Amino acid sequence: MNILITGGGTEEPIDNVRSICNFSTGKTSKILSEYFVKNGHLVTCITSYKAVKPENCQTVLYRSFDDLQSALKTELLKRSYNIVIHAAAVSDYSADKIIIDGKEFKTGTLTKIPSGKDLSVKFKPNPKLINSIKKWSKAPCILFGFKLTDHAALEERLDAVKKLFKGNPESDQFYPDYVISNDKSELHGDIHPCRIYDKNLCCISECNTVEAMAEEIAKRSLYDFNN
Repeated sequence: MNILITGGGTEEPIDNVRSICNFSTGKTSKILSEYFVKNGHLVTCITSYKAVKPENCQTVLYRSFDDLQSALKTELLKRSYNIVIHAAAVSDYSADKIIIDGKEFKTGTLTKIPSGKDLSVKFKPNPKLINSIKKWSKAPCILFGFKLTDHAALEERLDAVKKLFKGNPESDQFYPDYVISNDKSELHGDIHPCRIYDKNLCCISECNTVEAMAEEIAKRSLYDFNN
């Protein structure tokens, strides 16, 4: 099978030397990519420059949300993928305008903001890339999305999963097929607890490592292809 995996985290530039980023390391996408390569699949991993990189597969690098959006769309239109695993930590917002001592500048017009100034940043919301993956895809694909929470109760996690399933106002044909839920408070070293939910919000599997998660993704995808 052809498998596309996204990983790492986006960086949203403030000026030419500063950016806002998240704590994603790309470890999950690396482990997933290497698992599927080891099991004979063709894998493309779209990951960030600062992330750890998988071995023995095609890798496409990005920095910002715009970079990731462009790379994802290009790859989906160029090649047919059977499975897409969207594990990248994507910024919900990008910097839009910079206000220095009361004067407003458009992001990208400043090389370096001088120190000692009164500084504010206005942000604009980014679209949810997972809502466009099936729309861009050259062929029908099984889509796995991720939902990370932090110190959330199980009910809160389920609400977050539900929103991801129902987040595309255009058509239910573009919804993810599965959502993988994990909580930052439970992630410690190689321990990576997660729950995999289907469209009916049924928890079809619980895993404690990324390797086990990869096995469940493979098992569920094979079942879907054969049915």
